[in-house]
Amino acid sequence: MNLTNLPVYVLLPLLAAAAFVQNMAFTAVSRSRNSADVSYHRRCSWASNGVWFFVQVLLYGAVWNSLTQGAFWKIALTGIVYIAATTEGSAFMMARMLKRETGKRQVGAR
Repeated sequence: MNLTNLPVYVLLPLLAAAAFVQNMAFTAVSRSRNSADVSYHRRCSWASNGVWFFVQVLLYGAVWNSLTQGAFWKIALTGIVYIAATTEGSAFMMARMLKRETGKRQVGAR
């Protein structure tokens, strides 16, 4: 499967879902870094970095195709989708984690 040749109507929803999950994981790793649970932080970091790598492959595909086709509106649309999905993923995960962090996993725990 060549991700760089996916049509925009397939690539952008896939990118939106992956970017949403990416920033959920990024928020989790950021908060876990400030906790006292190293094992928890390690798991969050693996998730964050793994999803980040996948998103970079999708972004490369979306931007490369748009550049080679001269479709700069697709680059702008890709940016809007990416920013919206990452923002909402981060806010969603923060709200979720605020409700369930206890003990060593709480931000600022010692």
